[in-house]
Amino acid sequence: MQGMQRRDFLRFTGGLAGTALLTACTRSPVVPRVPKVHAASPTGAGTPRPIGHILYADVSSHLSAIDGSAGTTILSAERTVPSADWTRLYTVTPANRLVMLNATTGKELAGTAVPPGLVVRTVSGTGALVALGPPPPASPYGGPGRRSTTIVVADPSGGTPPRTLRLDGNFEPDAFSRGGDALFVLEYLPATAPDRYRVRMYDFVSGTLGPLWTRQKKLIPEGAEETMRGEGRAAVLAPDHRRLHTLYTHQPGHLHTRDLLAGRTAPGEKEPVHAFVHVLDLEQRWAYCVDLPEPFGRGPAERHTAAVSADGLFVYDGSSGTLVKVGLESLAIERKARVGRASGTAWAAASADSLYLAAGSSVRVVDGVSLKVREEWRLPGAAMGVAVSLDGGVYAGFDSGVIGFGSGGGGRETSRVPVAGMSRLRHVATRV
Repeated sequence: MQGMQRRDFLRFTGGLAGTALLTACTRSPVVPRVPKVHAASPTGAGTPRPIGHILYADVSSHLSAIDGSAGTTILSAERTVPSADWTRLYTVTPANRLVMLNATTGKELAGTAVPPGLVVRTVSGTGALVALGPPPPASPYGGPGRRSTTIVVADPSGGTPPRTLRLDGNFEPDAFSRGGDALFVLEYLPATAPDRYRVRMYDFVSGTLGPLWTRQKKLIPEGAEETMRGEGRAAVLAPDHRRLHTLYTHQPGHLHTRDLLAGRTAPGEKEPVHAFVHVLDLEQRWAYCVDLPEPFGRGPAERHTAAVSADGLFVYDGSSGTLVKVGLESLAIERKARVGRASGTAWAAASADSLYLAAGSSVRVVDGVSLKVREEWRLPGAAMGVAVSLDGGVYAGFDSGVIGFGSGGGGRETSRVPVAGMSRLRHVATRV
């Protein structure tokens, strides 16, 4: 079960979100361009700068890698999808060549020819496989749709020839299984005028398309596959890259697979569910939905956000100020708290012991165990993403740049890098 923006986890991901392993892009199609290296305007004199970090941000329809020390752009390319660990970037050139780039230098590492008219949609966990398809529509819903779909699975090194999948129906590539032996896809129904979708799996070994498994490792029978139309707000990959968690809002009256298997014709919950997290196990090929309590899903989708750490999954609703923590193994809500409302788009990132919520013009630092707000840091403009580096630095995007807060807490600004045209800070890497 994926939402409209889930695909953004890997294209843009997430998650999305990213996000996008499982997500359908809502942007208008853009012709891919050759990745290019160019200098950005340096930061102003006397401005503190981060040391040894690379900032990844969406800038004017491109994914840009920015040197946090020099304030220069290392690379900038359209329709670029990162690997799960952000060490590689993948895109298609106007010459119909799939290229794999070093994410910290922009250097081309490998490339291979692919059929024309395709863009990168998702990348396997190892980066050895790339699924390509036509540019996604502005919206997957409504006409004209399509009666058949062609997906190309390519090895970016060119070691093996591309494999072409021709599927009857309207499909979007979503994510690879962890072993790279299956591709999860979104099937939009009905094919020529879709108003809903479901998640299916193409098995490369058998060459067949079918349903996922239940959490009990049983194949979902015909008639029990969930279909939905939702707004996918965020897609976040577990630190071990084993599971993908996607937050969906506005799902009144939705029946999960477990409801359908139980023979229900209406939701069994005491209260209507307007939001849930879809958990996709990329290794064991099962899916499960964690229902979120009221008032999640009642407010605007953009005020919802999610983040995951090794300790748990966190979901925040800025409209009500509600935060929940979901256990990664129990897949149940373990703690709920009010941490304060926020206006505007909400963003989240998690470290080993803290959650960082960016919304409005501030960043809230939340204890990952008690869910109590420890600090609140002010931003000079509207929040546009938040990220945590491996060495503990916290970075927040705002409407004209990126601020680093270091790892010592206290809200002390340690760096500021202007980034003109930025719409989202997506990731921060520590230069090795």
